[in-house]
Amino acid sequence: MLRPLRVYSQQVEMLDYPYPGSSLQLSRSALRQEHSKPQLRSITLHHLMRMDHNPFSQEIKVFDNKIKRAFQKEEAELTDDEVDQYKALLRKAREFELKRHDIILCTCTASSSPGLTSAVSARQILIDECAMATEPQSLIPLVSNKPEKVVLLGDDKQLRPIIKNKRAGNLGMSRSLFERYCTMHREWVIMLDTQYRMHEEICQFPSEAYYENRLITAVKRPNSVLLIDKKPKTIVFGHINGEEISLVVSTKNGNENSKANVAEQNKVVEIAQSLVMKARVEEESIVILSPYNAQVSEIKNCLKKKKLSKITVTTITKSQGSEWRYVIISTVRSLPSQQIEKDADRGWRSKHLGFLGDPNQINVGITRAKEGLCIIGNQELLDCSPAWNKLLRHYKAKSSVTTAEHISVAERAASRFHPV
Repeated sequence: MLRPLRVYSQQVEMLDYPYPGSSLQLSRSALRQEHSKPQLRSITLHHLMRMDHNPFSQEIKVFDNKIKRAFQKEEAELTDDEVDQYKALLRKAREFELKRHDIILCTCTASSSPGLTSAVSARQILIDECAMATEPQSLIPLVSNKPEKVVLLGDDKQLRPIIKNKRAGNLGMSRSLFERYCTMHREWVIMLDTQYRMHEEICQFPSEAYYENRLITAVKRPNSVLLIDKKPKTIVFGHINGEEISLVVSTKNGNENSKANVAEQNKVVEIAQSLVMKARVEEESIVILSPYNAQVSEIKNCLKKKKLSKITVTTITKSQGSEWRYVIISTVRSLPSQQIEKDADRGWRSKHLGFLGDPNQINVGITRAKEGLCIIGNQELLDCSPAWNKLLRHYKAKSSVTTAEHISVAERAASRFHPV
């Protein structure tokens, strides 16, 4: 029987069990982190260390209680000698747990902690979502251990590492170790080619554009309730010539300049509302995606006013790994027709489309849907992007491109509705 153990970083551990002076080691970003997941408590290292089976648990809990009382000003703070004793107990308790478990679950960065590398000899290392990690991040567990076998899991056609420094990105930091191996050692690559999420019509374009037409659909989905001029469509692109506006939005990293589009906001909310009210689709089965935080924030506010808060609204980046029955995408970027250059160069596209034209991000957005996919945007502007142009040509061939006002939702009787 496998015995997994979830190991968090010292920063996360100290959010659950702080001790005097520990806050000095926490960065602002660490303080904004969530605590360890409650549903994983039974396999989480810093919780197991305090359970009765651990020979050091009772002494640790005595210290925990003293620290808690000290924070509440009910008792004096630990002396330096007591802090050293507490740390020594934690080290011994960690080592005890690490040696009795077979599988260690942790981030690449946490894998290099001295307590982990001294107690565990990792013979096999699996790095999940490796295509999203920078190359140095992926190398951390490999150089910190001496593995006999390494398995890299990921998709280099979806989200790449996020590099905020443009110069670093241009110099190659945005290329993951996963992508490097996929390029240099094709014979090492094993592709999992059978997908169980998307309706075959949704799957067709990403299969052709990103996966050499190798994806196999092994699931049969119900017909979509999306309509163009009352004709059912699984995939839909609706052109809308909205106005792009700049807004300041608050994020976990502070305030940032972002973009929104009111016309697109109104249309995607209308479609989502119709899915719930007319087609009887559960709110939890619908997502509205946008590349821009400002648009996400505005759409959330609009849905809240309509009492549809259970509909998920998030950025394309945050949606990776998730799936919904219906996906609605607001692309946001827009320009008046007379300002759109037909033979736009890279600089012009970078200014007016930005990361919206990133093929990997497009692939993430369009592969979240099970039954129906609806994209709302400025067709004329998106046509300037090679990646979007390819998608639009495919959708046109399927008679799935229209103006936004021609998109509607089929009405479905409540008695016939069976959630998937």
